[in-house]
Amino acid sequence: MNLKLYLIIITIVAIITSLITSFCFEISFIYVFGVMWLGIILVIAIDGITSAICRFLPKGCANFNSKIYLVSKKEKKFYDNIKIKSWKEKIPEIGHLTGFRKNKVIDPKNKDYIHRFLTEICYGELGHFISQFTGLLLLLLPFFKPIWVILCIVIVVVNAILNLLPLFVLRYNSYALLRVYERLIKNEARQAKE
Repeated sequence: MNLKLYLIIITIVAIITSLITSFCFEISFIYVFGVMWLGIILVIAIDGITSAICRFLPKGCANFNSKIYLVSKKEKKFYDNIKIKSWKEKIPEIGHLTGFRKNKVIDPKNKDYIHRFLTEICYGELGHFISQFTGLLLLLLPFFKPIWVILCIVIVVVNAILNLLPLFVLRYNSYALLRVYERLIKNEARQAKE
């Protein structure tokens, strides 16, 4: 899914949710749709702030050798079972906002580049994981109750799903990339002995 498709999906969900909510509460569709988009814009802002905060955390928080970032063979098998390889390229990648794109490995033989790539993946994982929960902050805002709560629940669920997909892709890619990095380290050590 590219960014345009994400927006189409969000818009369709917003229209359907607004139609159902406006019918159930006998309120204007335009009003509910406007409130829905207010929530969507706020959750996008919350996700952006969450990502920015994660990005400014010390590099130790994005250590790809840390247990929380290591992908087990069982987890890798899960990604293979959901056929992630066939759809992962369709998930939007906005690494250009942080100065490092993660949609393609440009220099697979450069150990420092792969190290940076793995670190950036960890920052991405952290941001997407935390964003699944920070979206819940919408429920604390005292707007338009009870409609706000209903709409926010839908927004929070969709936000969690749309953050989970890139998280899966990042973890799937890190599994293979870590193997590349380990191979480069071994080759470098072998060459140093010669």
